[in-house]
Amino acid sequence: MRIALFLILVFITSILSAQTDSLRIEGGVVLDKSEFEYHSPGKAALYSLLPGGGQFYNKSYWKIPVVYAALFVTGGFVKKNHDLFKEYESEAINRFNYGDTINFPEMSDEEVLFYKDEYEHQRNLSILILVGVYLLNIVDASVDAYFFEFDVSPDVSLRIEPYFRPPTYNSSTPINAGLTLRLKL
Repeated sequence: MRIALFLILVFITSILSAQTDSLRIEGGVVLDKSEFEYHSPGKAALYSLLPGGGQFYNKSYWKIPVVYAALFVTGGFVKKNHDLFKEYESEAINRFNYGDTINFPEMSDEEVLFYKDEYEHQRNLSILILVGVYLLNIVDASVDAYFFEFDVSPDVSLRIEPYFRPPTYNSSTPINAGLTLRLKL
C-alpha cells in the first residue's frame, strides 16, 4: 500500500511540476524544448506500474480506458469464479464432513466436487489472464515510448512498373520480363 501511494505521489508531482520550456537559437527562432527531449521507455514502464500511467506519459490517452476496461473485465471474471469456487467448496465441506446438503440438493457429491474443481481452475486461469493484461499494459507503454519519435509521414507510396529487358545481341539469355515494386518510406 505504501509503495502504491508513493508511486501515485511521484506521478502526480511529476505532472504538476512539468513546465514548458523553450530554446532560443541564433536568428531569434524560438523552438519548443519538448521536441528535443528523450522519451524514456524505462520511465514509461515505471509509470505504467499504475495502470494507464505509461500511456498517459506517452500521450496515448485513448489507451487508458482500454487498459482499465481490460483489467476490470478480467478482475470481474476472477471474482465471479472465486465466489462460485467458494460456494461449491463450502457445499463439499458440508457434505463430506457433516453429511448436510445445503445449497445444491439436486446435485450428487461427484458433481459438486467436479464444479468445485472446475471453478478453481477457471479462477486460476482468470488470475493468469489478469496478470497477463497487467504486464501487457507495461510492455505497451515501453514499446510506445520507444517508438514515440518514430516518423510516420503521409508520404508512403508503392510504385509498380513493368520491367522488360530484351536479350543482348548474340546472347543465349531469354527475354527478362516482370514487375518492379518500389516502396518509398
